[in-house]
Amino acid sequence: MTTVRWLLAQRRLQLALRGGADGLGRSLDCAVSSELANAGEWLSGGEVLLTTGLRLGDDAAGRRAYLTGLDRVGVAAVGLGVGFGFDEVPRDMAETADELGLPLFEVPLPIPFSAVTRAVLDQIAAQRSARLVTATKAQPRMTRAAASGGSAALVRELAEAIDQHVVLLDTGLSVVATAPRTIPSADLNRIRDLVVRDPASAGAVWMTDDATITVARVGSGGRTYGHLGVVGTSALDDVARMLVGHATSLLAIEHAKPRQVTRDVVDLHDDALALAIDGSVSGPGLHRILGRAADRAGRVRAAVFTFADPEAATQGRRRLVDDLDHRWRPVFVHRDDVEVIALLRGDDHVEFAVGLLAMMNRSAPVSGGIGPPGELREVGESVRQARLACRSAAVGQLVDLCGSRSLLTMNPVRQALADASAQRLSPVIAHDDQHGTDLRASLLAFLEANGNWGVAAAAQGVHRHTLRHRIERIEDMLEVDLSDARTRAELLLMLLGADA
Repeated sequence: MTTVRWLLAQRRLQLALRGGADGLGRSLDCAVSSELANAGEWLSGGEVLLTTGLRLGDDAAGRRAYLTGLDRVGVAAVGLGVGFGFDEVPRDMAETADELGLPLFEVPLPIPFSAVTRAVLDQIAAQRSARLVTATKAQPRMTRAAASGGSAALVRELAEAIDQHVVLLDTGLSVVATAPRTIPSADLNRIRDLVVRDPASAGAVWMTDDATITVARVGSGGRTYGHLGVVGTSALDDVARMLVGHATSLLAIEHAKPRQVTRDVVDLHDDALALAIDGSVSGPGLHRILGRAADRAGRVRAAVFTFADPEAATQGRRRLVDDLDHRWRPVFVHRDDVEVIALLRGDDHVEFAVGLLAMMNRSAPVSGGIGPPGELREVGESVRQARLACRSAAVGQLVDLCGSRSLLTMNPVRQALADASAQRLSPVIAHDDQHGTDLRASLLAFLEANGNWGVAAAAQGVHRHTLRHRIERIEDMLEVDLSDARTRAELLLMLLGADA
């Protein structure tokens, strides 16, 4: 940015500041000369106005009105050429300039106005050339960021290139990514207002006292995939607008890629998540893939959703994949029998997972649990705790054990429950081992259903009478009455503690 301070620092021009030092930081975008007494009516702001003052005369009030008018339209500075109308800058003009904070400098007689104009234009051209060079370097970086890190990485690269705040919104106006940090809620609401006012806009602008907001549509043809908002202290220049356009093109390409490519990436992410859950494979390659789902601190957290049967889980997985993709999220979703496991960002709040559960629950009964945030190597642990939380959730409910400070998250309690389970449930476990039965799983399903025969039988995929027969056998083995709520609660805690 070229400022008045820079212009006055050019020694070869021999310019001398006479007033308005407070405005030396004003930016200028051109230099013009005019002898009109009402020159302000022909200017739009940002100019250095050069004049000999021949038409200003000896009227101090007129000279004050002259400078006030120029300041009102945003003139960056005024250069008074001496040796014609004035031998030096009048004191009243210098005082007025100080009051307005409008830089007023003296141009010596030997210095032609064209020299000042040429210096300003050459500097602006040099800066624009430098900005173009910077843009040519930024564009490949943005392309690589989009290819390797997705929309969030691209947003970060764009924000750095244009030195402005950038936020990407999905079609529901939810934040997908923001950089270099979280955008203030007031500015976010202004961006949303601009989108609502003109959803098809390719460059709506909102100027306030302290910010300029620009919104660009991300889309292809008649389809809109989201909107990119830019917030800064000044309007975007040509180069910045070019980079924003490049970013929206990359985002549109990313979102409009062929469906087969999308399915292949989802399947790859599914396999990577399954390997991380299993724990049999680890290392930088796997972590690099999983890192696409991480927040800025490199953390992730798991959410587990349990359906009534594998078919419902398959449908739920499909809906979850579509929803995350619609939200511009890297999709890491894996189905394991009746469970659907999703990898979320570490900074995702519980409310985000609750929204996902509510979306799936509209089509099929589902319960959910969410694990704690952790590093990529801790994915398996987050899944384990999410599963534990999911088991204590009712249909249509999502449980966060860490957020609720459950006893089951405490290692001493889990160990005590595991020990009690091994002793108290040993007859059932021994029977399963000797006869190849699965009485333990039937007991867990019955207890998790809180004694509801229909729900428990559906979870086991057996008839109610079959389940009732199994529970009666278990009651005989353990010498308990499972119609008693306290007994059911104690056994359920033991089973959950053992699985933890």
